[in-house]
Amino acid sequence: MATGRVLWVLRHAKALRRPPVGGADHGRTLAPRGRRDADALGKCLGDQGDHLGLADDLMPRLVLCSTAARTVETTARVLAGLAKPPPVTYLPSFYGGSPEEVLEQVSMVDEEISAVMVVGHNPTFEALVAAMPRSPVPSLSGGFATCGLVVFNLPVRRWDEIAPRTAAVLGVFLPPF
Repeated sequence: MATGRVLWVLRHAKALRRPPVGGADHGRTLAPRGRRDADALGKCLGDQGDHLGLADDLMPRLVLCSTAARTVETTARVLAGLAKPPPVTYLPSFYGGSPEEVLEQVSMVDEEISAVMVVGHNPTFEALVAAMPRSPVPSLSGGFATCGLVVFNLPVRRWDEIAPRTAAVLGVFLPPF
């Protein structure tokens, strides 16, 4: 069982290389591989899954997600197996924002919520997963894969105490799941 707060950092699943005709990067949807990876992760996290070996009390109680189509679709697929999925807040600032901006949003989460998932993009999320742990995560030395998930235990009582280089890694989960 973790003490403090639990932060789930999920990079969106593999997206199509090109946006829809007449669209912009923000509108890119998931590629077939991305849909498969997000669905597989969703089965692991779902009510019938093993929760990746993590205790039920560590599961996210809130999701903060970029407004880009690929993150919205990733989030929907990852949460699809839950009878009672956590609420999702869509934040435009997660698209192109910095790791500091992501942490600022997390710092404003209600204290009643003990575990939060953030869903977003590289390079921001790769920098975020590199900045959070007390020591480097060897399995991420080659980068943060699409649909990659890192779960951190934060030694804080309140979200506004969140800080880089303080977290313990509870797990690194990369496709295939």
